[in-house]
Amino acid sequence: MLAVAIVAPAAALAAPTARGQVAHAAKKHRTKKHKKKHHKATGSPSLTVLGFGMNHLYVANGTTVTNAADCSTMVQGNGYPSGPPQNIYVEAYLKATHIPASSPTQIGEDIPEDDDTVRLADANEPPLSPAVPFSHAFDTSTLGFGIPPGSQKNVFRGGLFSEDDADGPSASDFDGTYTYEVSVEVDGKTLDSTATVTISC
Repeated sequence: MLAVAIVAPAAALAAPTARGQVAHAAKKHRTKKHKKKHHKATGSPSLTVLGFGMNHLYVANGTTVTNAADCSTMVQGNGYPSGPPQNIYVEAYLKATHIPASSPTQIGEDIPEDDDTVRLADANEPPLSPAVPFSHAFDTSTLGFGIPPGSQKNVFRGGLFSEDDADGPSASDFDGTYTYEVSVEVDGKTLDSTATVTISC
């Protein structure tokens, strides 16, 4: 009997099946997906009480105002009405970065001839004010009078007082020493800064 061997054509052996072609193509062009990394903005919290806005004059921490030009600017200002009636404004300014809005914040202040102010933490007087969230203690929407020079980025203000003066304020109305202390707790650490200025007009 004659044995017959059936040999498939070479082309048929070499050619992959249709399914194999699709799988091969898919594997060849498959790309690996990479997750995007989101980098969280980080930075060390900082807090500095810069100084005071004394009506129309900015007074930096550690300054003593005695000269006539500064005393005049304080009550008249450049471009502001100089006659009565006028309000007297005293505000504190601070620069703060990377402090969460909910951070517990306490304030101490010492203002001339004001028995109702909250005394400083290191004095033998009542402690700092009860803690409130940082966002409740200060305002950034609009800065008031006597703003610090330069960029106002990250600058906050805290109002000390304002009062009516039917006759218009005189520079001597501001005489005395002003101190403002801010204490903020961030991630278990306490940031504390104090500014003191003296007016002698």
